[in-house]
Amino acid sequence: MTEREVEPTTQPNGWEIGPLPHFASLVVKRSGDPYDNRFEDNELALLPSRAVIARRDAFRLGRAAAHEALAAIGRDDKPVTIGDEREPVWPAGVVGSISHAADVAVALVAPAGETPGIGIDVESRRYAPELNQHVPRPEERAWLEEADAEERHDRLLALFSAKEAIFKAFYPRVGRFFGFEAASVQPTEGGFVARLAEDLDPAFPPDRSFSVFCGWSGPYVLSWVILPTTGGVGPDH
Repeated sequence: MTEREVEPTTQPNGWEIGPLPHFASLVVKRSGDPYDNRFEDNELALLPSRAVIARRDAFRLGRAAAHEALAAIGRDDKPVTIGDEREPVWPAGVVGSISHAADVAVALVAPAGETPGIGIDVESRRYAPELNQHVPRPEERAWLEEADAEERHDRLLALFSAKEAIFKAFYPRVGRFFGFEAASVQPTEGGFVARLAEDLDPAFPPDRSFSVFCGWSGPYVLSWVILPTTGGVGPDH
């Protein structure tokens, strides 16, 4: 990624979001932040009538983040609807992803011509030992086990978040669900270097790597993936 293509890494609210390429927009919204979503009524109508208040509030905040991110790339021109698997449906020519946890929602978008896939995930810090049974691959366990107990739980949650972001980046491309074992990640400064460990996507064979930003902001861990078009691990290659 070149100097010209990197945006500032910190949002006004203090969130460290990593070095974004110039073409992408990432927005963090917290409960109570002001927003202007002229499509809110249309989007809320897509939720099941039985949706509880907490679900509606999280959905509303996520869509607010999405529209602010879309506005930043000049594409806030229609509602962000819901697909068959409850995934967000973006305007034509846009790829993106939304996530929320507790009182925070995040959205990441970019023009489809700049990247073949985007995924983002935010998780609140919590004790989740059950993840240890399903998330790490054998080659990832050494990184977890070298840490003390408290740090190990944070690393496990970061690993889970990174793989959730990877899933969101690839699911629209492959059109089917796949497990945590389908991606292998190696910790590096600022997150992970990842690769697919299964033949899921012809454009990303197991010997092709890509970057996953992953970092903590207070009690939250944020992970995002912007898939590269060709060549190396960064989104500008």
